[in-house]
Amino acid sequence: MIEETETVAVRLWRDRVQLREQERNEAQTRLRIAEEKVAILMAENDRLAAENARLRALVNPDADNARTETQRQMEALKGALLPLLSGAASSLN
Repeated sequence: MIEETETVAVRLWRDRVQLREQERNEAQTRLRIAEEKVAILMAENDRLAAENARLRALVNPDADNARTETQRQMEALKGALLPLLSGAASSLN
């Protein structure tokens, strides 16, 4: 009787271990699928970002040039105004 009880307990334990292994394997499979989906979505996101940049360049091809030109003009204006401001400040003293 004791052996039969032990055999039943061993079988139950083995079934439980198999169930846990199956659950683990299924979880690993779901994880692998999720990782693949994330990789696909990241690649798609990169592709769309590149496409957006390309389209922005088509819509406004001189955006970078205009920004650089504006910065150059601001520096020139600053260079022209600083001596005038320095002269005005010294004449007030």
